[in-house]
Amino acid sequence: MTTYDKFIIDILLKMGDRGISLRNLVVNVYNRSCTFFFSPKYDDVYKYVQQYLLKNSRTPSSLIERMDTRGYYRLNKQSKVAEQLLLDYSQEENQEENRTGV
Repeated sequence: MTTYDKFIIDILLKMGDRGISLRNLVVNVYNRSCTFFFSPKYDDVYKYVQQYLLKNSRTPSSLIERMDTRGYYRLNKQSKVAEQLLLDYSQEENQEENRTGV
């Protein structure tokens, strides 16, 4: 799993059932990828995110699902992989809260 993949999944997890547009997802992934020493090309990030979404939203049991609104995507809660990700994500949040005391 690449860094972009992790960013995409993390953003989709945080957006929940609302979903997010392709354009906003690309901007978020791009901003997370920029560092003081390296900035990827926006067009490269756009192409990667677009291909990732197309590849992972083909079937009803895919990790990502297309929403009724054109260009919007969200995690597919019927997917077994998404269920596992949701469990892992909630466990990480609980551990982080215990460390910070919030």
